Amino acid sequence: MSDAFLQWLREAFTENLPLKAMALVFSLGFFGYVHGREDVEQRTIPMSVISLPPEGGDKELMTRVPASVHLTVRGPARAMSTLIHEGVPPVEVDLRQGNPRRVEFKREMFTLPRDVEIVLVDPPSFDLEWEDVVTRQVPLHASITGAVAEGRVVHGEPKVDPEKVTVRGPTTLVETMQFAALAPYVVTGLTEGSWARRIAILTPPQRVQLLGLPAATVTVDVVRRKSDKLYPGLEVQVIGPAYATVLPRLVDVTVTGTPEAISALHEDQIVPRADLAAAGFFDKDTPHGSATVPVVVDLRAIETQVQPPSVTVKW
Repeated sequence: MSDAFLQWLREAFTENLPLKAMALVFSLGFFGYVHGREDVEQRTIPMSVISLPPEGGDKELMTRVPASVHLTVRGPARAMSTLIHEGVPPVEVDLRQGNPRRVEFKREMFTLPRDVEIVLVDPPSFDLEWEDVVTRQVPLHASITGAVAEGRVVHGEPKVDPEKVTVRGPTTLVETMQFAALAPYVVTGLTEGSWARRIAILTPPQRVQLLGLPAATVTVDVVRRKSDKLYPGLEVQVIGPAYATVLPRLVDVTVTGTPEAISALHEDQIVPRADLAAAGFFDKDTPHGSATVPVVVDLRAIETQVQPPSVTVKW
């Protein structure tokens, strides 16, 4: 290789060396900038939200914490690929201290690589509604289902012991709660008598808690079936002096008994009576007078009701 060529090669590398070095640095920087711009990616990913419940029981959170948020992030392709592959840890909303009215999602709440930036959080925040927790007693409500033995009926309403139960929960739910329901009492096949059972209290509305025992004693009374029949316009007979008069002269009588007894009853057996002597109004020393006397109908194993229940007798 000739000396002239070597001299030319030496001068080509050394001539204007600072300028050439600056050009090289600028070229490398521009290449890195362009290459970096090409590798930046932006993606939107869903993230689960975990809420840490408040401590203590004087407040109740009435609104739901979002189950997830959508996070739009931007960063190098390699970091984004790793992020998508490994997944993003859930974001925690800490409600253990205080009762915040609003929660805003901030950068420090998300676990992301340092070279990944957050572009958008949807929703960026959400509001919270809190209510005071109160305690109150409400009545227990019993119901029956099924059919008792033939010819029998349930008499009156079921008796519940205790009659009330204590509930605890948010004010708007507890204050509007009219009663706590018991599971239905199945009376199928029951005969005459008084029947007591332990019946479970049904689960109260969501957010409301039962305090105390989960059941109550319910008593059902079963009696023979009864029938009613009205006999209108029956004449009242006065037990006393023959010259006595009565006002009103006619009364209505309702008889109540078993279907068999009512069916076998005849109208001539029903005799309304106003007994002066039995009522203490008539004796030999008071041959004349006036009094209001109860009307009585005597029937065996049959109940009677008279309207009007008393009449005016003059003698």
